[in-house]
Amino acid sequence: MRVLHALFLLAVAAEISVPAALGLPMIATELDRGIAMANVAATLESVFYEEAEEVYSQVRTVLPKVTGLSPADQTALETKVTDLRMALELVPGGDLRNRRTTEKKRLSLK
Repeated sequence: MRVLHALFLLAVAAEISVPAALGLPMIATELDRGIAMANVAATLESVFYEEAEEVYSQVRTVLPKVTGLSPADQTALETKVTDLRMALELVPGGDLRNRRTTEKKRLSLK
């Protein structure tokens, strides 16, 4: 599995399309991991929250590069992406508007 994951990441880095047979399990696994981390994050400063945000960002970048997804698979992955976003927003202070305000305040204090 690690070899497949490495090949997948190399293909994405090289901006090559990735077949669904390789991309689907990798993305689904990462989304599940991200959702789990967001669900255990207590604050925006939590390592779990940061990891889940990273997963969200990476999946949003990688998903368009996966080719050959069936409509059902595409819908399933998009639903998981939405679930991850919602889980991130449920973290106290995780609402995007509140987060931007918090980050601006933090930067102005430095």
